[in-house]
Amino acid sequence: MDTTQGIIFDFGGVISMPQDGRFFPEAERLTGWTRGQILEAWGKWRRLFDADAITPAELYRRLAASLGQEVPEATLEAVVRLDFDSWSAPNAGTLAWARELKARGLKIGILTNMPTAFIPWFDRCAAPFRALADAEVISGCERLAKPDPAIYRLMERRIGLPPEALLFLDDSPANVEAARACGWRAIRFRDLAQARAEVGALP
Repeated sequence: MDTTQGIIFDFGGVISMPQDGRFFPEAERLTGWTRGQILEAWGKWRRLFDADAITPAELYRRLAASLGQEVPEATLEAVVRLDFDSWSAPNAGTLAWARELKARGLKIGILTNMPTAFIPWFDRCAAPFRALADAEVISGCERLAKPDPAIYRLMERRIGLPPEALLFLDDSPANVEAARACGWRAIRFRDLAQARAEVGALP
């Protein structure tokens, strides 16, 4: 890790805890949608949602339409709130670790996919982490989303470090691979103990 000057953290599943599993049964109770149907919709449209190209409600409206349903707007908004709430538990261990890294002189960044509608939840969950960060890039604000290389280049400019000086932590394999393709070092974050061990083992 000697060459690392900045560590970039994803939000969901890294700064926050993994998604609350109660989301899927609650969404099914409201709409009848199965976990598989929701995951398929995320696969089709979540990058548009993350880049603010469609609203969160529109993502779920598209899912309803694909199933031949007409779902009331109030129900769509309730599903969005459930979705957002399910990503809103802070990972206190990640914050403590980031503070250790900052105290050692490393720059801290946040590179996250989220729509601008989620920012109030983001701030409630991660306000101490945001205050610690030297730079952040939020996909919805930039109309870009991981794994687009452009969003990684934007982080490089914003944090003021070259790719070879950056280490990225993300729970998505696709986003980790994209970072590596941009010349960053990157580790898939499965849990805090694993991530700390892998970072500590880097040369």
